[in-house]
Amino acid sequence: MHFDRLLWILLLSWVVFASTAAKNYSITTLDNGFNVSIGNILIFQHLTTSPILFVGQGQIQYYEFQGNFDIKDYTEERVEMRTFSFINDSDKDYVKFTNGNYTIIMSLQTTDNHPLVVEFNDTGPIHYDRIWIRIKAESSEKVFGGGEQFSYLNLRGKTFPMWTREQGVGRNASQLVTFYANMQHSGGDYHTTYYPQPTFHSSRLYYCHYRGSNYAVLAFDHPEFHEIFVSGKVDRFYFNADSTPLGLVQKLSSFLGRQHELPEWIYTGAILGVQGGTEVMLQRLKSAQNSKVPVSGLWIQDWAGVLKTSFGSRLFWNWQWNSTRYPGLNSTILGLKKQGIRVLAYINPYLNIEGSIFQDVKDKGYFVMNDSGQPYISDFGEFNCATVDFTNPASYDWYKGLIKTNLIGMGISGWMADFGEYLPASGVKFYNNESGEVLHNTWPVLWAKLNREAVEEANKLGDVVFWTRAGFSGTQNYSTLMWAGDQDVDFTYADGLPSVIPAALSMGMSGIGITHFDIGGYTTFGTLGLRRSPELLLRSAEAAIFTPMFRSHEGNQPQANTQFYSSPEIQSAFGRLAQIYVHISNYTKFLVKTNSEQGIPVQQPMFLAYPDDPNAWNTTYQYMFGRDLLVAPVITTNVSTMNVYLPNDSSVWVYIWNESEFQGPGYFMVSSEIGKPPAFFRKASTFRNLFSSIQTTFPYVPFIPNPSTATPHTSNTSQSSKTSHTSTVKSLASSFYSIYPHLFYIQYFALSIYSFHVCI
Repeated sequence: MHFDRLLWILLLSWVVFASTAAKNYSITTLDNGFNVSIGNILIFQHLTTSPILFVGQGQIQYYEFQGNFDIKDYTEERVEMRTFSFINDSDKDYVKFTNGNYTIIMSLQTTDNHPLVVEFNDTGPIHYDRIWIRIKAESSEKVFGGGEQFSYLNLRGKTFPMWTREQGVGRNASQLVTFYANMQHSGGDYHTTYYPQPTFHSSRLYYCHYRGSNYAVLAFDHPEFHEIFVSGKVDRFYFNADSTPLGLVQKLSSFLGRQHELPEWIYTGAILGVQGGTEVMLQRLKSAQNSKVPVSGLWIQDWAGVLKTSFGSRLFWNWQWNSTRYPGLNSTILGLKKQGIRVLAYINPYLNIEGSIFQDVKDKGYFVMNDSGQPYISDFGEFNCATVDFTNPASYDWYKGLIKTNLIGMGISGWMADFGEYLPASGVKFYNNESGEVLHNTWPVLWAKLNREAVEEANKLGDVVFWTRAGFSGTQNYSTLMWAGDQDVDFTYADGLPSVIPAALSMGMSGIGITHFDIGGYTTFGTLGLRRSPELLLRSAEAAIFTPMFRSHEGNQPQANTQFYSSPEIQSAFGRLAQIYVHISNYTKFLVKTNSEQGIPVQQPMFLAYPDDPNAWNTTYQYMFGRDLLVAPVITTNVSTMNVYLPNDSSVWVYIWNESEFQGPGYFMVSSEIGKPPAFFRKASTFRNLFSSIQTTFPYVPFIPNPSTATPHTSNTSQSSKTSHTSTVKSLASSFYSIYPHLFYIQYFALSIYSFHVCI
């Protein structure tokens, strides 16, 4: 009895202690308002003359075309919540806001390892369907994160809608390609992205994460505040602080989840994107090996077959081995694996309704339905597909089983888990009765989760890898690897090679520390002169050395692009770069392991390592590859030297190509011919012997392209020319087509033919 009584006393004491847990935030009352702070960081400053909260009514319409969304938001009412009063509680603080028929309760508490967690509850007679909340800002403040952002690393001065979608072609209306793409509603803008995430880091050393998946907008364009708009039911806001920006990133990744380490075989060479059948695949491999290209894998996206349309050859979305196109593939996979070479494939969440898999299960209720209760059918360009309903446990398990049987069971070691961002916001019905608008942003998370569970249930985690492009908060827990999606095969800043750098760095700030990109880019418009040049291919491969995975892609028009196999000179130069990737693999593996264990991204903005250096906060296109390598990829055409900024470090910087030493801070001019990507290591690094041996093991060989095999390339936008104006382009286009009107329709038709996923 005495023991039982003591146990009850201890339990009651624990409950009392838990209910009076410390509040790691502070509220300060003002004459006409209040402040909320974490330590000395002011988060909210509410004044009756300048409120932090607005509510209202409105409606949002989502117009979708092949994964591209045009979002129209109509605000019918926006009400300032000026009047407030406090409601005290032992473990929470409540602020009651009122204005007319609107009453909102704002709760503040310390929980979930966060010093400040904020929630809103609607208690008035009239309910709002949208909210705006303002967070205190400073004019000099910098902001990072927002998921994967291709155009800007510092988000200050811009607004960013949180809606997963196609990134868009060109993504800059001042570019001719985007001008044409916009005719097909597929041009994109600076903020369009596959992977938005309502999270941002402030240079004032705090982060804010909104837990909800409903449509939101992060606005950083006011000098005195950041404003977050949320449509629909409002979820929690999490705030955290740290003494360093790196510490903040680690706290965020601990909260949202961290990626698993990559398989060892990834680091043994290049994963070559090839297609065309078993014989072609093996010919490409033999040619690469003859040129001393180290190969870890062959990625055959057309493993399930192709179909012919008026647009050309497309993949047949029926996810099983096509033995006609790839005869003997099962035995070939086994033979290649014995040589240390893996075979990788492709899959997405759709099934061609003409395929055998759809026909076998079309009556089982496995698909997203339309308003008539039939499978919702999407037109992907002369073929129609149904979407698997991930909210139905039966269809979820069935599709997971398909992956385990048709891919893993066949010996395939990895795949591109494509798409995830196309889910319509309306006109669709789901097993769980949620709306498309509610499910849209979580859809790519469910897709990544399904793939991850298939790998784990097959006991292949750590041996099988899949990479996704679409995502949202929580994808960190599932995707083994991200990739940057479909860049243009050029040097444009909005959608070409340069864009993969802020994409990787913003992902790192959002808790995704392992990502990579298509070597050579993807989106090609041969009729518009947008073709991959040898220079673009090799500059892209140079940048890929300093990423977790070295993987090529033929692009959506392989015949229009330079490929790694286009000439002996190109293949030899490509092979040397792949060899360097393998050479530093022990360092790369260390970085990937550190990311998985500590949440430190593999590719980092420079200010994570050098927070006291103002120039580090303002640098977008250089980055730290771990703590010991500073990389400045060549992202413009016709470059033989580069001016690189080196921060002050306790160690001197050593240029990897001639071991010249530099003491930062300062800008230093170095050679950067094709084959010499500018990179510097810290002389004090424990990996210094590995880095210093690069120049002797892989001596520089000037790349001289063979004119007979070089692919014409007309897009050569540089930093100085990226500010060209939309009006100028449209004016030139208008004048040109007024003289040659028939060419307008030829180009328009060509764009329609080679829309965003022409070979997928």
